[in-house]
Amino acid sequence: MVDLNRLQPLIVPAAYVQLNGWDLPHSPLPNLAFVVTWVEFEEGLTYLTREEFEELEATAPGWPQRALDNVRQTQWFHRQHKHGQAGELDWIAFLNDDDTSSSSKVLLQWELSRIFPEGYLVGIPDRACALVVSAHCTGDALTQVRELMAQMYATATTPMSHELYPSSDFQVSDAWAAPIADDPTPGAILALFEK
Repeated sequence: MVDLNRLQPLIVPAAYVQLNGWDLPHSPLPNLAFVVTWVEFEEGLTYLTREEFEELEATAPGWPQRALDNVRQTQWFHRQHKHGQAGELDWIAFLNDDDTSSSSKVLLQWELSRIFPEGYLVGIPDRACALVVSAHCTGDALTQVRELMAQMYATATTPMSHELYPSSDFQVSDAWAAPIADDPTPGAILALFEK
């Protein structure tokens, strides 16, 4: 049986299921080049099987919300961030940690839409890392972000894309993204970015 405390969503290229004929349980994203699948984190990561997926569907209502909440509960929300000259937040970098594949943090739309109320772009150069970039980040600052993305993509262990995408390309169901009731973690995450 799957340990729900270790289950997390993982963004992977849609080619994993389209070209390889792999019966990988997944959910499409608005950006059709990617899908969400699920993995169990222990010493490494193990993809959820079809049988395990069906068991969760039958016995654990709301399990995708719980899986995404496990991403929220990891030790580090982010590893780096950069502010612009006026003090506004330009971007956040999610880098791989021992307890999550950090690119999955772009699915935390509840928090990210509050951290970046002006809107944001998403970049996933590697399955293990991601950048979330403010819609206010323009000019030289955005050029630097694009150069950083290109470098990360060129050295990626599991390359995903060198592009920046609208956040809407990685939206999941609000039911999945909503924080678990009475959980203080989302508030603590938002407090990291208060001015």
